[in-house]
Amino acid sequence: MDPLPFALKEPGMPTIYLQYKGVWDMQDLYEYVASFFNRQKFKFYEMRYILKKPGPFGTDVQHIWQATREVEEYYKFMIKIFLHTFDTQDIEVVMKDGSKRIFTKGRLWIQLRGGIETDYEGKWEENAFYANLRNFYHKYVIWKKIEGIWWDNLYYTVFLKLQSLIKERLKMESEGYEHRYFAGVR
Repeated sequence: MDPLPFALKEPGMPTIYLQYKGVWDMQDLYEYVASFFNRQKFKFYEMRYILKKPGPFGTDVQHIWQATREVEEYYKFMIKIFLHTFDTQDIEVVMKDGSKRIFTKGRLWIQLRGGIETDYEGKWEENAFYANLRNFYHKYVIWKKIEGIWWDNLYYTVFLKLQSLIKERLKMESEGYEHRYFAGVR
């Protein structure tokens, strides 16, 4: 396990933060995010689950999730999600059809980070010559491709879409995905 849970080899996307206070279905949110990554052909991992001792206002739970997708032999997409719930309590909610379900009430803080990891198999790490050759290759040959194509592809087709879908699932006010028709398909 890496010492810093949010350390990436390459510089990544801008970090996206979501804050929410209210009632939500935590199990549904977890399954929805996992199914989103499954549909996008990512491998989804729950890296850590930390349950802190309940305080006077409720429990604190931290989730660290990671999703990776090997796009080509040389690079892969990596998204890390840090989800922290504060002052949570389980409450029973009566649905419209009369059934009762357990929801979570409290505060939710979500941090989304992502990036492109190149040479994820470490083929260019055998000796110093290969490492310098890789650095030259990144800096002068494919930097524009990394920055202009790979990052944009990850950012607009996965990252912002995930943020929008989480907001919709939590029924936040800013429903809708601004870049939904970004690829030109209407």
